[in-house]
Amino acid sequence: MSEIQKLTTLSNDQLKLASEVLSNAFHEDPVFSKLIPNDKERHKALFKIFKFQIKYCLRHGVVLSTSNLKGISLWLPPKNAFISIWKSIKSGSLSLIFKIKWKNLHILRKNDDFCEDLHKKLVPIPHWYLSTIGIDPKHQGKGIGRRMLSFMINQIAKDHKTIFLETNSKRNVKLYKRFGFRNLHKVLTPRTNTYHWSMIRCPIKKK
Repeated sequence: MSEIQKLTTLSNDQLKLASEVLSNAFHEDPVFSKLIPNDKERHKALFKIFKFQIKYCLRHGVVLSTSNLKGISLWLPPKNAFISIWKSIKSGSLSLIFKIKWKNLHILRKNDDFCEDLHKKLVPIPHWYLSTIGIDPKHQGKGIGRRMLSFMINQIAKDHKTIFLETNSKRNVKLYKRFGFRNLHKVLTPRTNTYHWSMIRCPIKKK
């Protein structure tokens, strides 16, 4: 069984592998599939986006993985729960303009804006943000996601902090509820017929 670990640095090859894992994990995501219908364009865009997100979280958050990089989760702490434009630029966001077709980048940006606006409105208190969690499709169903969630939730619980996440999957909603999350908001994602769930896990009050 692969060990769950926090990553502080990745070689170029490891970064590419981690980005590939997340792009494959989200390739059939109903929102991304609707926003970018072309398979090849969607894979390329997701690979570049996730590569940037991993680099951002290595600098400003926590990147959690299995020892064989078959599962990746990206977490942002309370002081960095909302993406900073300046920190994004320093993490390479401007290069995305030259690496992703403008129409695809534009529509993904609009989706990000929708999610971020909801995030800011729903959770104005200090909190951790589970930005992304994805498992290599060939290794799904082996409990990797559950182990990554348990690992990080246990760490955050020690500081009695709230955790916020989003999902487009009803199946994932059921999973997150088993980890103590509750529904905060449910709305149709713009330009799709897919629901967007915002979920929160509040710290257990001390007796």
